[in-house]
Amino acid sequence: MNIFLQKWLSRLANAGSKPTDTEDHRLRKATLTFLATIYCILSGLWCVAYLVLGLPLAACILLGYGLVSACTILFFFRTKRYGFFRFSQLILILIAPFLLQWTLGGFAASSAVIIWSILAPIGALMFAGTRQAFPWFSAYFLLMTLSGIMDIRFAGRAESLAPSVMVIFFVLNTVGVSTIAFLLIRYFVRERERAMDALGKAHEEVRQDRERISKIKSVMAHFVPSTAKDMIEKDPDRALQDKYIQDATVLFLDVEGFTSLVQKYPHEKINRTIESYFSMFFDIIQRMGGDINETAGDGMMVIFLDPDPHTHPGKAVQAALDIQKKCDEHSDTDDSDLLSIRVSIGISSGEVYLGSTKMRGAEGDRWTFTASGPVTILAARLSEYGRGGQTLIGEETASRVREGYPLTPMGKVPLKNMKSKGPQMGIRQFIDKESQ
Repeated sequence: MNIFLQKWLSRLANAGSKPTDTEDHRLRKATLTFLATIYCILSGLWCVAYLVLGLPLAACILLGYGLVSACTILFFFRTKRYGFFRFSQLILILIAPFLLQWTLGGFAASSAVIIWSILAPIGALMFAGTRQAFPWFSAYFLLMTLSGIMDIRFAGRAESLAPSVMVIFFVLNTVGVSTIAFLLIRYFVRERERAMDALGKAHEEVRQDRERISKIKSVMAHFVPSTAKDMIEKDPDRALQDKYIQDATVLFLDVEGFTSLVQKYPHEKINRTIESYFSMFFDIIQRMGGDINETAGDGMMVIFLDPDPHTHPGKAVQAALDIQKKCDEHSDTDDSDLLSIRVSIGISSGEVYLGSTKMRGAEGDRWTFTASGPVTILAARLSEYGRGGQTLIGEETASRVREGYPLTPMGKVPLKNMKSKGPQMGIRQFIDKESQ
């Protein structure tokens, strides 16, 4: 039975639906068409019954209802005008029972056939919405009131039917309306339950997606420089803009003799050593307000920012001295698990181009947040030039920190692709030790 009903509803849905209709809209059209078809069949049965009982006027009303309803169904199938079809069906359902009751002689004589009219506002509520349902209920209420007022006058024209026949019709009317009302309410309750289940599943999917995004964000945060994270959190649109000029200090750090270490020791030990040392460096850099922009094997690039142009150079220099001191401390301990390493550090200050370097490819974009320009290049070249655990700083950095730190002039030094640069300055870590 359910399979037959589903096939029937499917055919009705296809007959009156448009390709652009949603699944819910298609189902509503099919349901209303299905109910209209049922009403036509019932009106035919009632028509025959009234003819047998000798009530031709009542039979004509039901015959007329059935014919008009069938015509609106065919018209709907042909034109797809759902609004007109819905209105015509609701008006027929509302008016026909009242006409029958008035013809048969009132509430008692008609076996309360007027009860069928309640399906009009119920149908409007289901197929048109709450706003449009209220006028239909108001019309039902007015007609019911009018019928009550006029019932005595209608009773004078009542046909004499056997009490048993009137009871049978009363039962049929009550059971018929109750059944249809129950099925309609059951349908919408079931749809609501399905909608709630779907909403619950969607909510759970959203919750899982949010949890997954939160985990991804948490993991990605370890790969994104703090400067970029802070900027995006404050103003996401700023990350889309081009690079901007910013006064900063850039620090490059390079592990000396890394290639030899890789060739001499197992990869696991090399990796453990680098991660352990870099973790110690990370604590120092964070304490000094620096931001590790990137790491590459044995190297590290750090950016120091501050509104005061004389503050971030000093923080970078102090971070470098603390890093060198940390390396010395570990070289003096007998830790067989970690290799002793030395690092050369280059520091340069001045205006950099800060922001996203945007690489656009056919398969998508790749952005990296960094500081670029001559200042960054100089810091990298100084790091490459340093030997024996030196910390070398550029002339601009030296001019900003010379009063706070003892510096050793290095004179002019040959830097790759930077022959035009003037004399550079160096900080020797043993000088810092003596000053403590």
